[in-house]
Parts: sequence; C-alpha cells; structure tokens
Amino acid sequence: MYKFVVIAVLMLFVSCGAEKQKDSAKKVSNTNNLTEISIEKPLHDFGQLKAGEIVLHTFILHNNGQNNFILAELVSDCGCITAQAKQQVIKPGANTIIEVEFNTAGLAGKEYKTIEVHGNSKELKHLAIFAEVKNEFIDIKY
Repeated sequence: MYKFVVIAVLMLFVSCGAEKQKDSAKKVSNTNNLTEISIEKPLHDFGQLKAGEIVLHTFILHNNGQNNFILAELVSDCGCITAQAKQQVIKPGANTIIEVEFNTAGLAGKEYKTIEVHGNSKELKHLAIFAEVKNEFIDIKY
C-alpha cells in the first residue's frame, strides 16, 4: 500500500510539471504572430576552468522576422546555469543580449550545457556552452 501511495504522488508531480510546460507553450503559440530569430554564435567554449569558478558569456539574439519576438523563458538543462535577457519583447530588426552565468562548483571533466530560447519564434533555438572543469577532488580519466 505504501508503494502505491508513493508512486501515485510521484505521478502527480511529474504530470503537473508537464502540464505547466504545455501551458506556457500554448500561450506563446496561440498568438499566431510567429517570427524568425537567430542567435549570433550560439556556441561558446570557456576552455579550461577550475571547479568553483563562475564565468559569464553574452549571446546576441536577432529578430529577423516581421513580428515582435516575445521571449517567454530561457530554460537551462542544469541548475549551474542562469540566463537572463535584457528585453522580453524584441521588435523586428532589433537585437537583445542574453547573459549566461555558469557556476562550475561541484563539476568535473568535460561539460556541455544548453539553454533553450522559448518564445513566439518559428523554430526553437538553443544556446550551448562548453568547458573542461578541473576539480582537484575528482580525477576523471578520458
């Protein structure tokens, strides 16, 4: 009985999270004002870093379309990354910057992290960062 309750609660949390993602996607896609965006140099290599370092990089987002680009959210695949855009609404022909902060605390080895750019663009865009993190407490052999 205990296992059944635990499984039911877990399923509830997972289904609620998926529903939230669907809702945010519907809000953006229901606008019917899709636009074209591009990211200048969507990949960045930080090179070698020491564990515990916090580094920053700025990406440039261009609105190449005919409609305003409305940035809904920036979704990272890791809690070690925070991303913020200077503007939430980018007019046609305009640019904005996306600042990404990467915290290497507790990491080791070759790291590849991505950030999804959610909004009313025709295609989902991704940003990516690379680094090789040296951690004196963890030795990874390749």
